[in-house]
Amino acid sequence: MEITSISSIGNLDMVDLKLDQIVMSCELEDAESFYRFWQGLTCERIMIQVITTGSFIEDLSEFVKGYAYKVTKLAKRQFHFQCVVHEADRDIAGFLFLLASINDDVFLITDPQPDKSYFSNGKLQCLTDSGERIMWFEYDAVDIYMVGGN
Repeated sequence: MEITSISSIGNLDMVDLKLDQIVMSCELEDAESFYRFWQGLTCERIMIQVITTGSFIEDLSEFVKGYAYKVTKLAKRQFHFQCVVHEADRDIAGFLFLLASINDDVFLITDPQPDKSYFSNGKLQCLTDSGERIMWFEYDAVDIYMVGGN
């Protein structure tokens, strides 16, 4: 990962950064490179948040069978999906990469704090006070951005 200029991030309209945060980025080539990135994260749990149309909610719920998830309607055909998982497999990583590549908003939070809201007022809140790492994709999933962590 390398430090990224905030002015080069194209989808900041979905992210609420704090003034002093440093944004790191990693270029992604395909779903496999994203899976390798995910496997390299050191964490016990990871929260998945996706803003997508209703047609993908059922597919998302299939990937997280056995985990509790929450779906909130945001607009006529737009939903916010949230789930905390303990590990990822190639299938969920591939599906999340697909959603990001078609410009659905996909956010990941490592070791999220219980009962802490990371999504508010239509934006990902980059609150990393407890050591979390918060990640989101650039349009078309060409890069993944990260704030927080060590």
